[in-house]
Amino acid sequence: MTKHVPSRKGREDAFIPRRLNILFAIVIVLFSVLISRLAYMQIINKDFYTDKLAKASQKVITNSSVRGQIYDAKGLALVENQVEQVATFTRSNKMTARQMKEIAAKLLQWVTLTDVDVTPRERADYYLADPEVYAEVVKTLPKDQRLDTDGNSLDETVIYNNAVASLTEEQTAYSEEELKVVELFSQMNAAAYFETVNLVTDPLTAEQIAMIAANEADLPEISTASSWKRVVAPTSLASIIGTVTTQQVGLPEEDAKEYLAKGYSLNDRVGTAYLEKQYEEVLQGQREKKEINLDRNGNVENITTIQEGSKGKNVKLTIDLAFQDGVNAILKRYFDSELATGSARYSEGVYAVALEPETGAVLAMAGYSHDTKTNEVKENALGTITNTFVPGSIVKGATLTAGWEEGVIAGNQVLLDQPIQFAGSAPITSWFTLYGNRNINAVEALQYSSNTYMVQIALDMLGQPYVPGMILKENDSLNTSMEKLRTTFGEYGLGAPTGIDLPLESTGFIPKEYSIANYLTNSFGQFDNYTPMQMAQYVATIANGGRRVSPHIAEGIYANNAEGGLGEKIEAISGKELNQVNLSAEEMALIQQGFYMVVNGGSGLTTGRGLAEGASVSISAKTGTAETFVTTETGQVLNAVNTNIVSYAPSSNPKIAVAVILPNLTDLNSAASKYITTEIINLYQSLHPMN
Repeated sequence: MTKHVPSRKGREDAFIPRRLNILFAIVIVLFSVLISRLAYMQIINKDFYTDKLAKASQKVITNSSVRGQIYDAKGLALVENQVEQVATFTRSNKMTARQMKEIAAKLLQWVTLTDVDVTPRERADYYLADPEVYAEVVKTLPKDQRLDTDGNSLDETVIYNNAVASLTEEQTAYSEEELKVVELFSQMNAAAYFETVNLVTDPLTAEQIAMIAANEADLPEISTASSWKRVVAPTSLASIIGTVTTQQVGLPEEDAKEYLAKGYSLNDRVGTAYLEKQYEEVLQGQREKKEINLDRNGNVENITTIQEGSKGKNVKLTIDLAFQDGVNAILKRYFDSELATGSARYSEGVYAVALEPETGAVLAMAGYSHDTKTNEVKENALGTITNTFVPGSIVKGATLTAGWEEGVIAGNQVLLDQPIQFAGSAPITSWFTLYGNRNINAVEALQYSSNTYMVQIALDMLGQPYVPGMILKENDSLNTSMEKLRTTFGEYGLGAPTGIDLPLESTGFIPKEYSIANYLTNSFGQFDNYTPMQMAQYVATIANGGRRVSPHIAEGIYANNAEGGLGEKIEAISGKELNQVNLSAEEMALIQQGFYMVVNGGSGLTTGRGLAEGASVSISAKTGTAETFVTTETGQVLNAVNTNIVSYAPSSNPKIAVAVILPNLTDLNSAASKYITTEIINLYQSLHPMN
């Protein structure tokens, strides 16, 4: 029997329905996935995609408002906003570079530019603004500057930069008048879509404003508006005000990321230094926000204001300009006198800081810097927080504190003031040692300004009590003892951040490398360097009984009145208690008694009696005479002194603490710093009676 075998053609025909079924199944699966995805987008996650679509057709733009002002303690404006009319440009999303070029050329008929500073890149951007010109330049570029190794076009940004780099100086050589057009074009070209920028030109006249308005048809997106210019009054506080960027500069590069995270725009004007920077977010006005809605073709449908702009808040200072100017005048008069005698020929200047002890309010921060090469003297209030000086004996209250804290002295302990003689070295003495050895207590150590009392404390902290002719041992305890001494000094603010509400203050010059000799001399103020502000915080801490309070130059934040000036107080600003000095009330009272006796003691060894002469209130103080050296133009080395004084008044209920620093005088007996201190306190008493 013969078996029937299907033909090859028959078998192939049987496979066709099976293939179609598989294909239909795949199509059905794909349609199912598509329908599921559509359902997910239109039903389950509808809000997300609706919002995404809306955002794609919306743009929010912000415009900064007028900046707040800064006033002195009595409401006198120290920095204001000068309103001026400017030409403005608003860049639409459809405006081409060629159109901006044409607008800039037309606008130049109605505005003037005196100071034109055009960069090579701006010249190139202007040259390439015409599409035909750009296309020709690109066409002449080498192949590898247009295409990658696979023959695909490079990124347009890369090609453009290559085109810029290929231009010659001849191609971008423009006349003086053409450069003015380039300048205007560059300002316009820097604007983002829908952003309005103020164009920098010479101040507009009434006629120019009228002509711009009359020719608005030929000047699309050009208008005029009121702008403001930051004007700092020429006072002795001008240097601590700081500066504000222009709209063209916008956010400083180093701070841009931080400001953008806070909602700023790249062209916002911000404070770049000192008070303007410290209180940036207070002074910066509330930004106007507008929402622009576009249709599917990118045309503007409507513009809605979603946040009105408002002027920034104002800052009022703790400093009365009348007192500040008076302190400046006192400093200048005495420094000029020392210059006239030749004593201050090599001095770096003179500085004074006055604080309110209880609150830390800065009452004055004044100073003059002296260029020892040119002999030029300039106001330098900032030097009170940036310049450092050897303090001298003013630190002895802090050294006593270290002795009590470390348990090497107790109460008003008596020690023998005597020459401190180490084997193989010159003796350390007090200025009055030549009158013979004498037993003195802690109060008298301040009153007479004993160096040897302080050195004996330092030696005991080192674990090497003084024995005449002893050999000093350099060991591990040196670093520990110096750290303890500096930590105690830091409790008063010496060598530590004061916490003042100004950026960039120095924390002093505190060398990391030192010897045992440096450690000992540091105990009476002859090694580490401090700022005048640190020295003022030190004496203010003693005046208030041991509370270290951060100095503050701002008294409060204020609203604007109806005229845009100083309104009601919104927020008070006060100093913060940074720490309490680690002393008992009895020990702090001994320091205060010592400071009182420095000025009011009856002994012939009392160091600060001159401060009481002509004083209108009782003064407590500590003098500091730090030995230094200066070198003349001929190379001669002269002995000099820093004559520093820290003080407070009235002694029984202090309302003012003052630090005066007058460095590198070659008259070793100069009393100028004493006269300065008394006059500053008398001036404050006359303006703000303290009793």
